[in-house]
Amino acid sequence: MTRTDVTATNGPIELAGSIWTPDAREPAALILMYPGSGPSDRDNDVFFPPIREALLGAGAAVASFDKRGVGGSGGDWLEAGIRDQADDLVAFLAVARAAVPGVPVGLFGHSQGGWVVLEAAAETEADFVITSSGPSVTPRVQEEYSTRENLARLNLDEAETAAIMASYGELFDRAGETYESVANWMAEPERAPHFEALESVGAFVPDGPVLWTFAGLIMDYDPAAALSALEVPLLAVLGAADNVVPVEASAEGFRRTVKPELLALRVLDGGDHRLQNSDTEEFVPDYLPALVEFVTGR
Repeated sequence: MTRTDVTATNGPIELAGSIWTPDAREPAALILMYPGSGPSDRDNDVFFPPIREALLGAGAAVASFDKRGVGGSGGDWLEAGIRDQADDLVAFLAVARAAVPGVPVGLFGHSQGGWVVLEAAAETEADFVITSSGPSVTPRVQEEYSTRENLARLNLDEAETAAIMASYGELFDRAGETYESVANWMAEPERAPHFEALESVGAFVPDGPVLWTFAGLIMDYDPAAALSALEVPLLAVLGAADNVVPVEASAEGFRRTVKPELLALRVLDGGDHRLQNSDTEEFVPDYLPALVEFVTGR
């Protein structure tokens, strides 16, 4: 492959990324990959390179970029909601399209990136979209599901779990309040043990005004409108063993909102949130073939 580093701008934000092209032939497609939540770079840690290699082997050029405030990109990822991230994607794709012109364009988004590519699909006039462990539910629903799954590690009884989840739900109901108000509320004696339990299992609990503001930017994003408006083929890949995304609810959401003739839904046995076997940390056997088959079919 050949790698070319490029930059794009979205208003005052400069975005640094790369375009990889296959050496053996002219690219037959261009795929822009967008990572999951947090401070993710153009490789999404170590997740993207093997996927990129498979797509390059199928004849596609692949592009990706560092999220705001990560690697070579300016700005701050904590200030970008789903729509803001979609605007970044639109800006970077324009540069990638100029470098690899005249071929079909696909968007690939993993986890939170699934919401981003769906939001950007219409504006980019993409030819196809892939969501990898991308939920069809809101971030709030996904976060509450993941938290309930993680609380199971504490071996609490049903009543204790219900009380903790009730406090957690009320936390999100208080969106719009100041962080100081919310912090005081979480610290009240009857509630403090609930949030201690939540923190112990890695649940999202805001520890300052920046994170609380960020939660307000993303938690109520609903992908239903983007899914209903989709006019191009969508491959939605979910792992049956994913404890981060509500797989059954997401699968049902895709079936309910996406035009049947456009939807290819795959739920892969044994796949965790990264579509890997959790014991071996290797992709489940059907994952990369499913991506390549869908892309070459387009």
